[in-house]
Amino acid sequence: MQLHTYLVADEAAFNFTPASYARLRATNPNLELVVHAGLETLLSALPEIELLDTWRFDVDWYQHAPKLKHLFTPAAGHDWVHADPANLVKVWRGQFHGPMIAETLLSLMLHFNRDMPAMQALQQQHQWDRNRQQHSRLLSRQSALILGYGAIGKVCASYLGRLGVEVFAYQRRLSAGVDADSGARHVGPETLAKHLASADHVILLLPGGQATQGFMNRTLLGQLKAGACLYNFGRGTTLLEADLLWALDNTAIKGAGIDVTEREPLPADSPLWDHPKLVLLPHSSCIYADYQALHIDELEAVLQTLIT
Repeated sequence: MQLHTYLVADEAAFNFTPASYARLRATNPNLELVVHAGLETLLSALPEIELLDTWRFDVDWYQHAPKLKHLFTPAAGHDWVHADPANLVKVWRGQFHGPMIAETLLSLMLHFNRDMPAMQALQQQHQWDRNRQQHSRLLSRQSALILGYGAIGKVCASYLGRLGVEVFAYQRRLSAGVDADSGARHVGPETLAKHLASADHVILLLPGGQATQGFMNRTLLGQLKAGACLYNFGRGTTLLEADLLWALDNTAIKGAGIDVTEREPLPADSPLWDHPKLVLLPHSSCIYADYQALHIDELEAVLQTLIT
């Protein structure tokens, strides 16, 4: 079995090298690994590739890869690896991102919930104020609304549910009932305004695309309850920078934790950098030391099914 790889990235966690596949090769002694360090060598090899692990695959490349059978990618979304228009190639997308995003989400929720910015300020001022956190509430007495309820949303809901958070999940297709996997209650468009007005935490996990462009607009942002917190781990285009700034400055939300932005990298002159109510992450919610091992685990499991 020959596996070609093209997983070159600037981020160390996402830059796969031959060493990344050491365990996979050890358990599959007949596996031949062909590592492509550049796009030119990958494209020249496409006509002979049957199995490819990659960050990128343009839709027009399929016509140059007649032998391609299986396409693997660590990415969960469809932004860089496109589906085969002829539906002849099976695309295996990463399914392991949920726990990483859930843990990053929890870190931001706890940060805002316990007023950590204020406590850090008191520390810097050498003030011992034990009353500053008296209005903090246990997460187990709060609610969260997830907008964009796919595989990652289910994992986040499960994590929050185990802490006692009441979780609601927004979907256009389902507007009632309970998700048996996570315990989240389904919410449809007809009751979205009601749940926006009552949720303590509003979590965006929406995919990109024309249908979700600017989805979280000023009308919806203006419906958030006073003291609520907002988070975006989906795509930055679903919450436009101007609308986010408007919400931070003109509504009574407590703060926002943002992992994705409308423009990436975020320009140095963006006012988001210095906003006191914002925690900004550089699209790093899945940057963990475990990332490559998690992808290799999934890849090994799939390869085993192909072998047998």
